[in-house]
Amino acid sequence: MNFNEMIETKQIIIKLSVSNVLEAQAFYVEKLGFSVVEEYTINSGGDYGMDSYVQLNHNGLQGFVALGLFKDIDDPMKPEDAGTVPSFVVKDIDLARDFLITQGVDVGGVIENTSDLGYVDRFAFFNDPDNNSLVIRQNMN
Repeated sequence: MNFNEMIETKQIIIKLSVSNVLEAQAFYVEKLGFSVVEEYTINSGGDYGMDSYVQLNHNGLQGFVALGLFKDIDDPMKPEDAGTVPSFVVKDIDLARDFLITQGVDVGGVIENTSDLGYVDRFAFFNDPDNNSLVIRQNMN
């Protein structure tokens, strides 16, 4: 038996550290279009205290993404301390970037990258309220 045979779903849940569950949830739901999965919500202490958890799903045309917001920090991280970078592949990075900006998201400039084999992609970074880094990326070829 190999690892692929052990996997039960096509879903990967990316755990993100958050300091304020409801603030983080609002960011992902209102600005990025995720929805809350109530059956995987843990409201620790009744006020979303430490060890609370909310799973968010996003059913896009290109696939399925799930994020787990886990309250395990008291304050937002410093930007240089955030290492996890979920990447959202988009059809048109300029339109996606403009949309995020209209939603009040501070998105960096578009960077173009060429791989060793000549494949080109364009990407731009942004952060959630806890400074978890996120990226939108468009594969050019």
